[in-house]
Amino acid sequence: MVFGWADLNGYAFLVPLLYVLSFVIVGLFGHRLPRAEHGGWVAVVLAGLAMVVGVLIAVGEMVNPNTWTDTQYVWLHTVGNGTGTFPHGLELIMGTLVDPISALMLIVVTVVGFLVLLYSIGYMHQDRGLARYYAELSLFLTAMTGLVLADNLLQFFLFWELVGVCSYFLIGFYYERPSAASAAKEAFIVTRVGDIMFLLGVFIYFYVFALVGPNGGWAANGFAFALGGHPFLNAPGGYGVSLLFLNAHSTILTVAGIMILGGAAGKSAQFPLHVWLPDAMEGPTTVSALIHAATMVAAGVYLLAVTSIFIGFTPTDSLAIVAIGGFTTFFAATMAVVQPDIKRVIAYSTISQLGYMVLAVGAGFAMVGLYHLFTHAFFKALLFLAAGAVIHAVGSQDLFKMGGLGKSMRFTSIAFLIGALSLSGIPPFAGFWSKDDVLSQVYGTLGTHPAYWPFFLLALAAVFLTAYYIFRAWFLAFSGDHPRDPNLPHAHDPPWTMRVPLLVLSGFAIVAGVLPYLPAFGKLFDLGADVPPPPFGFSDALVSVVSFGLALAGFLTAYVLWSNGRVYALPERSPAQPVRQLLLHRYYFKAGFDALGLRGIYLLSRIADWVDQYVIDGTIRGLERAFGGLSGRARRMQSGMVLDYATFVVGGLLALLLFVLIVGPYVLHLWGG
Repeated sequence: MVFGWADLNGYAFLVPLLYVLSFVIVGLFGHRLPRAEHGGWVAVVLAGLAMVVGVLIAVGEMVNPNTWTDTQYVWLHTVGNGTGTFPHGLELIMGTLVDPISALMLIVVTVVGFLVLLYSIGYMHQDRGLARYYAELSLFLTAMTGLVLADNLLQFFLFWELVGVCSYFLIGFYYERPSAASAAKEAFIVTRVGDIMFLLGVFIYFYVFALVGPNGGWAANGFAFALGGHPFLNAPGGYGVSLLFLNAHSTILTVAGIMILGGAAGKSAQFPLHVWLPDAMEGPTTVSALIHAATMVAAGVYLLAVTSIFIGFTPTDSLAIVAIGGFTTFFAATMAVVQPDIKRVIAYSTISQLGYMVLAVGAGFAMVGLYHLFTHAFFKALLFLAAGAVIHAVGSQDLFKMGGLGKSMRFTSIAFLIGALSLSGIPPFAGFWSKDDVLSQVYGTLGTHPAYWPFFLLALAAVFLTAYYIFRAWFLAFSGDHPRDPNLPHAHDPPWTMRVPLLVLSGFAIVAGVLPYLPAFGKLFDLGADVPPPPFGFSDALVSVVSFGLALAGFLTAYVLWSNGRVYALPERSPAQPVRQLLLHRYYFKAGFDALGLRGIYLLSRIADWVDQYVIDGTIRGLERAFGGLSGRARRMQSGMVLDYATFVVGGLLALLLFVLIVGPYVLHLWGG
């Protein structure tokens, strides 16, 4: 029997399984190994095997385009009785769906995950907590690959929640620091808001597709993505659900779409649920690289993309997604321009770049959004790991203490520069191809969707800000003759375990943008004949020229203000000072949420306490006093005299007789009438 490429799809479960094996081995036995970093090497080896399997599966999808493998297992089955809502019972399915989209994401997650784990060998040099660190990273990668391979919304949500739990552990890795513990709780709570919305959306979709159903009821697996078949093979428009069905249930599906958007906004830190991501920088830089490049924040965009492709959004949902994405690109970029912390600059950059992806999905170009997710994963991981090399060398994240590091850290400075050029969209680096494709495709929809104009212009303006803030960071860190803080230790380039990931990611940051143009690799972006692929030719010339001009202007502005060791200080009496303070305080959103959480919940607690004391307890105490008073009076009536008791009995009988004689006829009259 000949083993073909397509047969690999049936072994996709090995990818999360290898990460689970790493989690178990390192988590249970890592602290018993002779040296603390040995557990890290176990995690690296198993992550390398998972990467090989994931890449081979992706190659199989390239060799056999427009194929998919949905391996399903019955998780829960209820027996039907022939009547009711589910006459044949209800089945909940767990499975692995391998298609071009999941294959593309497997490349992103497994390659970046392996490089981050290898980098960690040199970066995480402390002895305490290393086994816990590598075990949690392995579990994080388990959750993300399980999410990518999920074939239904319920399974997707289960792994989605595991991603959130792992992020809580990793962001709060340095739990001895109050700021890290607080950031972990903040990330967990804020993303739970979105997760509740996501879960409601799942329930609504289940109601629509399982109880109503595009084919008159489909109770067997109402959570499935591939409704009645695979969307790559279905018409019209490639969606698994007909447009007629979408229009017939537009109101309830609009609500479901908004709920899905809420879940994606929480995970991908889109406005207004963006506040947690900058504070998540309290975790190790390697964790930041993994969260921002390939796992947690990518999950939100991936959710929107697969929902758009497999089910579809109503026009109202699409406008809401475009609005959130377009606004967030500009909103986050404005805060990055004033940040003194090198990691926070890159964190705000992530929020902004995710906005481009969300914008593309909302405008109807899900694969263009995933294209930018693909390139962004590599240049964003590169930027974070290069920043980690700087922090590892000088022990500080403050850009204004750095300077002149380009001389002593030449390799790191070049790696950061490549990432900055790609992020800014400078040709021919990877970010140019995908970011310009987003802008070009959205620009092409403005004639039929004029409501998209404001958000397209905001995304275009963010191009200037992006180039400005990332080159501001590069000039502050690497240009000049010497560090501005003389107390910083002498800097040097990192060891080979950190250099190799930087070198590989630099290569991807240069060439990843042109990979979809290759006939084989481009098959991962081609959804089949019924879903025409995005035009991966040259982006619209006008948009590209304007975009490149804005990026060049941003670079030149940063060069004038910050190059050669210069530090531009805004005059204290400048009219721009209030704006700078507004940006430094993050538009006071965090303060507002803190006030809402502290004062709002405190106020509700005071109200609940008042109701408890004076309404609930007061009613009980009032009844207690009333019955106590009545019983006291009744007790005093007990004189022990037979004559008194006889008087009470005769008086009661007379009162009853009068009641019957006076009220009785009236009652009988009403009863008879």
